Amino acid sequence: MRLEGSLDAFSLPDIFSLLSMTKKTGGLHLRRADSHGVVWLGDGLITGGSSDLERLALGRRLAGSGHVADEALSAAVEQVAANSEIGLARALRDAGGIDEGELHTIVSEHIVDSVFDLMRWPDGIFEFVIDEPNVDDVGIKREVEEVVTEARRRIEGWSSIDERVAGSSTVLWLSLDLADEPQLSREEWALLALVDGRRTVGDLATLTGRGEYAVAVALTELVGRGLIRTDESEGVASMARRQGLIASLESAAPAVAEPEPELEPEAVAEPAVEPEAVADIEPEAAVAAEEPDDDADEHVAEVSSLPSRDLSAVTPQRPEPFMPAREPDHPEPLAAAIAGGGVVAAPATAIERDPSVNKSLLLRLIAGVRGL
Repeated sequence: MRLEGSLDAFSLPDIFSLLSMTKKTGGLHLRRADSHGVVWLGDGLITGGSSDLERLALGRRLAGSGHVADEALSAAVEQVAANSEIGLARALRDAGGIDEGELHTIVSEHIVDSVFDLMRWPDGIFEFVIDEPNVDDVGIKREVEEVVTEARRRIEGWSSIDERVAGSSTVLWLSLDLADEPQLSREEWALLALVDGRRTVGDLATLTGRGEYAVAVALTELVGRGLIRTDESEGVASMARRQGLIASLESAAPAVAEPEPELEPEAVAEPAVEPEAVADIEPEAAVAAEEPDDDADEHVAEVSSLPSRDLSAVTPQRPEPFMPAREPDHPEPLAAAIAGGGVVAAPATAIERDPSVNKSLLLRLIAGVRGL
């Protein structure tokens, strides 16, 4: 039996009812323009479907659910690539890569999403291929009437979805100012984490794999609670714009001159005494401190033999005291000595004539003064 025709002549629910009553097994293919969808039945019950055969919608849904580990997904992808007669859901189930209960929930929801998308087609053609196997048959079978009823309920409720979110090309932004503390479920948080001000509603549906209707309903709820926005008037771009205005004032502000570091006062260098001068003083002081010898002449000769040193750098010059010339106590007339003829002896000095003067002591004193 060959069943084919146009959706203008037969509605999709009527075709499902016919296949269910006759308990047919196979694939019902629907085509329009560049779209190609299919619904698989087994003994009149729906076992799977896809509104776009060019995409592995069920595989994307499983990957986006968060219930499949990367290692298990990689192994399943390799198995499907090597064997086209098995689908990704069956490969994961056979390898134990996903919990059986989670798998049944996801596949059951995916069936309703596929029928919902196909029932919204305004036109197209259909063809039923008998005994065509479903490569992703994991044992889930749903009543046709139950699936059609749920799809119709969604179509009726589609009008209540925010028209801004209903468009697959709408871009969403996170809200910065919240009226209340946010309370999110696990699924809501997983969806909210993908909103970045660049992804569209269609991108979010593709990433999560949850289907257009489920994503649109969840986004409408988040928009109603003020967690996300459909415009960027109060988003990150607005915040960056306001901060840019403040930055313009900062760039125009005059630079504040930094105080110059205070210089430490230079230490006043004390006049250094040359080592040579110190060396000269020590021997002379030692000579002056020695005990006087008995022979005054030898002592004077020893003092006189010392090298002359310039001590002006050490000893400040002092003015010589004014001493009037001493008159001799017993002057002798020079003329009498000349008149007597012969060799005139040098007159004796006052020191030699004064018996109270110690000649030796005086000579040592003179030698000490010369050393200074």
